[in-house]
Amino acid sequence: MNQFLFDHQLAAMKADRSGTAEERTEAAEQLGARAERIAGWRKANGLSNRGWPRDERPAVRRDG
Repeated sequence: MNQFLFDHQLAAMKADRSGTAEERTEAAEQLGARAERIAGWRKANGLSNRGWPRDERPAVRRDG
């Protein structure tokens, strides 16, 4: 999953910074396809498609 998210972020940067219209179009298409896969994964795992999942772990105290 980390590699997938890394590739997604890289596609976002390429879409923003690509030189030619063809490169921008290709990067935007890859970005959209990955975004759909991420949304599907989140839905399949009962997560909201907006923002971070709610973290229900107890806070860790750091004394010192």
